[in-house]
Amino acid sequence: MTLPPTALLARMRFTHLRLLDVVARTGNMHRAAEEMHLTQPATTKILHQIEDILGVALFVRTPRGMTATEIGHAVVAYARRALSDGERFAVGLDNLKRGGYGALSVGVILSTASDLLPKAVAELKRRRPLMTIRLLAATSDLLMTALERRELELVIGRLTNVRYAADFAFEPLSREEVWLFAADTHPFARRRRLPIEELAAAAWVRQPSPSPARNLLDAMFVKASTNVPDNVIETTSVFATIQLVRHAGMIAVLPKSIVKEEVQRGGLIRLPLPLDTELDPYGIITPKGGDLSDNAVEFLAIVRALIAGREASSSRTR
Repeated sequence: MTLPPTALLARMRFTHLRLLDVVARTGNMHRAAEEMHLTQPATTKILHQIEDILGVALFVRTPRGMTATEIGHAVVAYARRALSDGERFAVGLDNLKRGGYGALSVGVILSTASDLLPKAVAELKRRRPLMTIRLLAATSDLLMTALERRELELVIGRLTNVRYAADFAFEPLSREEVWLFAADTHPFARRRRLPIEELAAAAWVRQPSPSPARNLLDAMFVKASTNVPDNVIETTSVFATIQLVRHAGMIAVLPKSIVKEEVQRGGLIRLPLPLDTELDPYGIITPKGGDLSDNAVEFLAIVRALIAGREASSSRTR
């Protein structure tokens, strides 16, 4: 029997949602039971309750563990969004009861974390000092996954997949330039020209695919009919990237806003990069059809004002 939506939701409990998340994440009923502080029979019984309520199997047992079915993936995605919304509500409510302004969860690409983000957060905290702000600085692909799960209210980044355009609004803010850099003791240091073949043979620190900077680099090698580098370390950490370049004889690409300051400090040097060094514009990404919180609206107003001021300053210095 198919339950009407209101009846179905009335039978779903927080424990059901949490179990769906844990089973999907661990792929193991024993580990799920341990994480939820339940016996394994009790955990299995709860999963069966959920499947009875929904009228469909959500997981199948495989040699590699519990795997979500196609419908199971959709249900797990809903459960994670609901859990994230509930957590944000609880944090915001606690903040409001203490006289604060609630909470805001924001995801930002790494390049904004060194300049735009600190200024925007400082101004927001000046206006709303008791507001709780949760920040996730990562690559756009990871941020979009978190936004899709409703773990974030908004993102300053890029749409990394065309399918996101159906569910998320994008407001362009600015472009960013990337720099290729190395330690000033690297054999490439102070070279005026670097053949693509030498770059392909070098040791690289790269962001994982499908980050925009990674795609830019891969396209450069493909266009030159050269093999993509295979001597690589992949990381989303800016700190790890800079330290590996500084101490392990590797080269990397990062946004100018991050690398320029490190070059000025000494020990690193910018290298010539044989490609267009501008990434696609980054901007404000929000779910379509939903109202933003007052905190998010004010934060975005501050971000827009900072971008406008930066562009006006840049125009005057040209």
